[in-house]
Amino acid sequence: MAVLATVMALAVPSLSRSLRDRNLAQEAKRFIALTEYARNEAISQGVPMTVWIDVENGRFGAEPKTGFSGNDNTQKEFSLNPDVHFENLSTAQGQNELSQAIEFAPDGVPEPTSIASIELADRFGSVVAITKTQDNWGYEIEDASAVINKK
Repeated sequence: MAVLATVMALAVPSLSRSLRDRNLAQEAKRFIALTEYARNEAISQGVPMTVWIDVENGRFGAEPKTGFSGNDNTQKEFSLNPDVHFENLSTAQGQNELSQAIEFAPDGVPEPTSIASIELADRFGSVVAITKTQDNWGYEIEDASAVINKK
């Protein structure tokens, strides 16, 4: 019994941290999946697609760019896990931007004015960054520490 109690005492903190980090990783993957969805829809419909972010309410989604008519079924909207929130949106020029949007041209290329990076953080202090790829064709998940070291 004592051995079992010792093993549980050692395993529970690690398991708890793993479950917390899973929410953050899951939200980052869902955001990346939405960007890929928007790119695919822009290409297949020939209509610019926008990925929007509502920082205040923890929501994000994709829709055809205002002024363009796309298939109404392409609009998607998601809410972040209550433990996760958006932080540090920045444009390609490096300043914080309130537009909170990624726009994909009909050929699938992100517009230069699209967000360059965004961080997702949880209430426990863990952070993950979503940044443009080096070739600027899409977005990828990075550790926030890797982004900080680049600056």
